[in-house]
Amino acid sequence: MSRRYLMALTVPLLLLSSHAPAALARLDLDRLALDIWQVRAAFHAHTAMQGDPRYLEQMEEVIADTEEVLAAIQDSAETEEEQAFVDAVMEGWEGYRDLAGQNTFAELGYTDHYTITDLEKAALSLSEVINQQRKEASGKGEDLADLAVRLQQITSEYMFTASSPDGGSGAIGTGAEEGRLEFVEAVPDFDARLKAAQQAWAGTPDISRELSSVASKWAFIRESLVKFYENSVPYVVHRYSNQMVESLNMAAEMARE
Repeated sequence: MSRRYLMALTVPLLLLSSHAPAALARLDLDRLALDIWQVRAAFHAHTAMQGDPRYLEQMEEVIADTEEVLAAIQDSAETEEEQAFVDAVMEGWEGYRDLAGQNTFAELGYTDHYTITDLEKAALSLSEVINQQRKEASGKGEDLADLAVRLQQITSEYMFTASSPDGGSGAIGTGAEEGRLEFVEAVPDFDARLKAAQQAWAGTPDISRELSSVASKWAFIRESLVKFYENSVPYVVHRYSNQMVESLNMAAEMARE
């Protein structure tokens, strides 16, 4: 997908975000928001792990899940506004999916800089539109689903940084730096969100148990996030993050029951 196409696509996506419909299922939108960052995390993890094929396999599984979610959302669209939203997201997703399939590290030992830049822009554009829609749709356990999405975004940022020889600074001036997370801010923000969720669900033993598991794993990796340049451990962060996201998804599912 060309950069010109990506720039043309970003405009209608962002315009639609201010008119997002409220009838689409929050659960589907949460899964979609999570999948966008999981694709990004797996793409960059493949590079950070020197072309380990397991991460491309994980990415393909996430892509398949995303296709199912998009089909469900498309079927649930009823109004013209809903259909316009779905059409825009579908178009954005197709370009993003194509870019995700262009990681050539295993074959060439590197991935094209422009592919990475376009992937970053596409992820941000899709995420912004989907999150706007998520705000319009209500559902139980929203704070838990938000935690999962936020954690996955942090993880994808870590993988991006770990995969970049320049620590991600090469994105500066390309437009891809917009929306980037700073660990020094994102980590304490997640601390606060997790603590708030633990307090909110303290009276629900099953959910509280999942959140305790998340807190334990988070404590194990948080220093690696804050002190990335002193101790880069992408394998550990990716593995523990997957486990924490799974726990948060389970907690959110229990909250919806």
